[in-house]
Amino acid sequence: MRVLQILPSLLSKINKIFGKKTTIKLLNLITRNQRFFYVDKIYDFDEKTTISRLVLLLPGKGCEWAVKTGGCTMCAFGKRAQELGQKFSGDDLFTLFQIAINLTITDRPLNLTIYNGGSFLNDNEIPFETQMKICQGVGEHPSLKKLFIESRIEFINERKIGALKNKLKDKMLIIGIGLEAQDDKIRNSFIKKGVEKKNYEKIIKFLKQNNVKTLTYVFLKPIFLTEKEAVEEAIKTIKYAFEVGTDEVALETAFIQEGTLMAKLFKENKYKPPWLWSIIEVIKKTYNLGPIHIGGFNDEPPPIAIPSNCPLCSEKIKDLLQKYRETHDINLFNNLTCECYKLWKKEMGN
Repeated sequence: MRVLQILPSLLSKINKIFGKKTTIKLLNLITRNQRFFYVDKIYDFDEKTTISRLVLLLPGKGCEWAVKTGGCTMCAFGKRAQELGQKFSGDDLFTLFQIAINLTITDRPLNLTIYNGGSFLNDNEIPFETQMKICQGVGEHPSLKKLFIESRIEFINERKIGALKNKLKDKMLIIGIGLEAQDDKIRNSFIKKGVEKKNYEKIIKFLKQNNVKTLTYVFLKPIFLTEKEAVEEAIKTIKYAFEVGTDEVALETAFIQEGTLMAKLFKENKYKPPWLWSIIEVIKKTYNLGPIHIGGFNDEPPPIAIPSNCPLCSEKIKDLLQKYRETHDINLFNNLTCECYKLWKKEMGN
């Protein structure tokens, strides 16, 4: 995009005259994202404390799996990225990375997380040269210690990992991999992930041998599962992922995005997102297995429905979940009660 070619030279003036908020609004307008980047607080298991994280929503070409197959039944990220990404070249993407880095330099983030609505390591989504330039930028950054990216396992290989690590220097590389469910039918028929467990196990072993950390995505409440079945499957999947050797797990809970099979079933009253109680139940049952993150409920495109309890306790529980994301303090969930808890227990068959 031509405007991006001149924007970096104007960045300091825009910031000085209008401030960071106005500059970010301009960038969001250009990228057609609600949020192009942001800094948040998360608990870092290596630092053993709450840190600042820079999250970059990079509009690549969109998830190739979604383009070829229709994608996963709950996911609209790839379609949204595809709509946006056609307008951005590899140079544009690197410019957006530079802008985000420059605007957050005073925040001194320790981690950079890049979401591109697909696989960062797929050259058809993010050009290889752009991948290298971004990694070099992270390697030279004064405060960043880690780079987190996402990729399907078929794009992870020795050549690519070696090249990325060379550019990152001594910075840590973490790769997020979507397993979602340990049950083959749930993973590949209900979710339509297209991932075999033997290949997942092979990649986890390969990355560990190459000193690359892994985070495994586990999905809470795929379509066609009851609340009880969903909770049980999430617990089994987290246990399996740690047994295989993943370093961390991210429990991603279902929310409804337009244009998905999940949204269609939701509108037909054949599906609803999980209870917040279910999230807490999974975390309590797996907390001691290893580092477990809880995914957020706001994303791009914005969801039309998210996990909830009743109106009396939903906001309180969501606040506690956010505090857990920042502190990893399991005691936050002690002694919680509400009338709707009985309804959840009944739905769970207790």
